[in-house]
Amino acid sequence: MQRSALSRIYRPIDSLLAVIAHIGSVAIVLLVFITMYDVSTRYLGLPKFAGLNSTMVQESEYWAHAFLFTLFIGYGYTRQTHVRIDLLRDLFSLKTKFWMELICILALLVPFTSISIYYSFNYAMRSYIDGEVSPSTNGLSHFWILKSTLVAMFVLMLLAGISQALKCIDGLRGNLDEEQSARALGRGH
Repeated sequence: MQRSALSRIYRPIDSLLAVIAHIGSVAIVLLVFITMYDVSTRYLGLPKFAGLNSTMVQESEYWAHAFLFTLFIGYGYTRQTHVRIDLLRDLFSLKTKFWMELICILALLVPFTSISIYYSFNYAMRSYIDGEVSPSTNGLSHFWILKSTLVAMFVLMLLAGISQALKCIDGLRGNLDEEQSARALGRGH
C-alpha cells in the first residue's frame, strides 16, 4: 500500500517514541542493580559506597521506576500495550473503531495531556525555583528532576495521541491495510 502524507508525520513520531523508550530501558537495568544493591547492603551487611544511605538508595529506586514508566508510556500507547475494555468494541466495524478512537483521542486524551503538561510544568518549575529536596532529611536533592518526568510523560502521551489520531484518519481514508489497522487499533481477543 502506498504511503500517505500523514504517515510522513506519524512514522517519525513513532520512531522518536521508540528511541526514547530504548533510552528509558536503561532505567530498568538501573532499577535492577539499585534494588540488588539495596537488598545486599540491608540484608547481607555489605558496605554502602561513597556516602550513600538507605534512604538515598530507596529513593533512587523510585526515581528509576519513574523514568522507566514515563519514558515508555508514549511508545506503549502506539504499540497498543494499554488496557482496553474490548467487550463491546470488538463488535463494531473497523470504520466505527477508527471513529471511536479518533473521537476519544481528540475529546479526552489531547485536552487531558495538554492541561496536565501545563500544570506539571508549573509543578516542576516551582520545585526547581524552590530548590526542593527530599522530605527525608537524608534523602536525594534536586526533586525537580523527578517532577519533570511528569512533564515528559504527558508530552510523550500527547505525541503518541497525535500519532494515533493521524493513523485513525488514514484508516478512515482507507490508507491502512489490515495489518496496519490492527497495529493502530490493537488486536481483538
